[in-house]
Amino acid sequence: MAKSSCLKCFLSLFCLFIAIMCPLLSMREEQLDPVEEARVLLGTGNIVENLTLSEVRRKSVYLEKENSTEHPIIIWWTPFTGYPRIVHQCKTGSCLFTHSRTEYDNPLTVGFMFYGTMVEWTSLPLPRKPEHLWILLHEESSKNNWLLMYESVMSLFNITSTSSRYSSYPLITQYLDSIEKLLSPIKTPVEEKSKGERGLVMYLHSDCDPPSDRDSYVSELMKYVQVDSFGKCLHNKDLPEGHLRDPLTGMDSEDLLDIISQYKFTLAMENAICNDYITEKFWRPFYAGSVPVVKGSPTVKDWAPSEHSIILIDDFKSPKELAEYLIYLDKNNDEYVKYLEYKKTGVTNERLLNIMEDREWKANVVAYDDKNMIESYECFVCDSIHERLRKEREGLPLDPIIANKSHYDCQFPESAVEMKSLERFRQTEFWRQVAKRSGYQADAIGPAINEGKTQDEVTSLYNSAADGMTSEEWEVSHNKF
Repeated sequence: MAKSSCLKCFLSLFCLFIAIMCPLLSMREEQLDPVEEARVLLGTGNIVENLTLSEVRRKSVYLEKENSTEHPIIIWWTPFTGYPRIVHQCKTGSCLFTHSRTEYDNPLTVGFMFYGTMVEWTSLPLPRKPEHLWILLHEESSKNNWLLMYESVMSLFNITSTSSRYSSYPLITQYLDSIEKLLSPIKTPVEEKSKGERGLVMYLHSDCDPPSDRDSYVSELMKYVQVDSFGKCLHNKDLPEGHLRDPLTGMDSEDLLDIISQYKFTLAMENAICNDYITEKFWRPFYAGSVPVVKGSPTVKDWAPSEHSIILIDDFKSPKELAEYLIYLDKNNDEYVKYLEYKKTGVTNERLLNIMEDREWKANVVAYDDKNMIESYECFVCDSIHERLRKEREGLPLDPIIANKSHYDCQFPESAVEMKSLERFRQTEFWRQVAKRSGYQADAIGPAINEGKTQDEVTSLYNSAADGMTSEEWEVSHNKF
């Protein structure tokens, strides 16, 4: 459900924006008298006159568009927040975050933030100035922007926030609500799971035929074990009428967890294969008390609640072999319940416990006073910039900060099973060619941007690289079958 993940992120941001703005529109809060107290708290003389106590408590100030600033400026080149111009007060200083590209030549501008899915390689802040940092936020898989798979493009960025543990600000647990939710009581007793007409396995995906080729695998698995598919992909069973069919509300509801809990196993398969890329598909079965059958991040076991709480598809030679193991567990409840032991013993994965203890933000934020991952990342960026400014003032050496492929480590698309139909072969080959073409483009524009080329020059290289492998290579790939 990749589309629902992205929509959910936008919805959370929208709700956050409404939560912030509604108190200003609907009530008269205590006004500080005068604004001087806010200036002291926030260290700025550029405060709008109707500043409220709630805004000061948040240590963020919304600025009128034309107000000047003394803060370092970071431009959201691809606007992704509900505030077009705001000052964040962070641990080591304050920064102005703005959507306004007119600040490009402002001497206070220190960097540009990009939301990976929305980056247009034909519209960048070029020519690049050596003093400008490029800052990436990309919580989605490579399916949303293939060029980010390649070192020649990733090395353009200085600060990153992705699913990878090696990024500057990792978002591995972006979809995990809490450790406590992992330990929620099992909703359906084991002896009642997967009974009657209900299948042994549940599948719920509506982003069909993605680069991971998960639908080909599940289609083959269905030959050996009953899989109830509730999504658009390989659909054979309907969700109940009502909110469960709405991807924005139904996918996070307790009612959906009630359905998942009725199955012994739930397929948790990502749309692309990237290290540490883990979405709600992985966590939901834990909440409900179903055993996840997982295909996704090669490092996913590092983030499971315990050593024996998931079934890895890659541990089996074929869908048939996996089906045989699931059927074995179904007939041997003593072995099956071992996968649910974490519900009694608690989470024993120290790596997971530590990252959740250190996490400064909450997932799925809609509450006014809670900090979401984007605000936290903005402050991480701001603090990093102030640290560099401090070193400059003190004449200390500045270590180069350049991202690399480990900051966003995704695999080239491959077939999940042996191709037995022309249609499925073509779908997989389509993604392979998209990724290959993106590699040509990445290798063309990365060096050009570092050399200070203009946008017109970079755009020409980008388009030429795409044209360079179209018809002939495309035909060869489609005739392989």
